[in-house]
Amino acid sequence: MFLRNRHSLWVRLLVVLGAMSLFVLGYQWGNRHQHPDAEIPAIEGVLLQPPGDLPGFGLSDAFGRPFDQTRLADRWTLIGFGDLSHASGQRGIQRLIEVYNRVADQRELRERLQLVLVTTAEQPMLARRFAGLSPALHILGGDGDEIARLRGALGAGADAPLTLFVIAPGGYLLALFPDREDGSAMAEDLKAIVANAEALLPPETP
Repeated sequence: MFLRNRHSLWVRLLVVLGAMSLFVLGYQWGNRHQHPDAEIPAIEGVLLQPPGDLPGFGLSDAFGRPFDQTRLADRWTLIGFGDLSHASGQRGIQRLIEVYNRVADQRELRERLQLVLVTTAEQPMLARRFAGLSPALHILGGDGDEIARLRGALGAGADAPLTLFVIAPGGYLLALFPDREDGSAMAEDLKAIVANAEALLPPETP
């Protein structure tokens, strides 16, 4: 009786494992069938897989309006850090706008793309002046601890101040563009990432 029960248990386990395997295979096939052209792109920057989740944060733009993680929900976002009174901050803005200009042939992407520079020093006059360069550009500032926490979550080190971070809709950290990468390469990378977003992001991402 004991041997017969043990044999029956093994049969049930095999059936359960077989069903789970079929489910996983079916899910994977369904994803490929639904997005047959999506693939992991090769980019010049650094692709992060799996993507990282950003923590909640609360900053404000150059005109005092709040800007938090909810503003990342349905847009593609490029984030950089810098001091506007120094060359690093001004160069960071230049890099952001250069990417934006180079995706002009991608109307839908351009409409969903926002540019963010988080200032590491309070410069209200400079922030308002630079914010007028593009309607897609947001110059953010706020509490130093809040900025440090966001930098830490992104891995933004002081040794690479010109690095840009690609945030997908939903607030997923998907890639970074190091300072050695020029505007043309960053734009092509961004286009490739967006075109293959289904292969890179969790299901049902906006």
